[in-house]
Amino acid sequence: MPVVKPISDLQRNLGPIAQVCHESHEPVYLTKNGSASLVLMDAEEFDRRQRALSVVSEREERVQRAITRGYDDMLNGCTRPWAQAKQDADRIRTARENA
Repeated sequence: MPVVKPISDLQRNLGPIAQVCHESHEPVYLTKNGSASLVLMDAEEFDRRQRALSVVSEREERVQRAITRGYDDMLNGCTRPWAQAKQDADRIRTARENA
């Protein structure tokens, strides 16, 4: 559950708010006049989340490119029956194992 505090608490209680961030590894949401204004969080946790987001994003981009290539192949008639593709893949796998 996120911690929500008024922004005025940051000015008066920076130490305790920082401790909450470090111990919980969860963001602390600060409000101004009842509306969300800032988010504070532990720097190491922020970096960890950014790295995880980057990994997911890169994977999604690779999948999207592969889908686009496959769709383009289909539109251009560059496809082959499943049985033939399986045979070709098995032949390549066997050749690599024997190399």
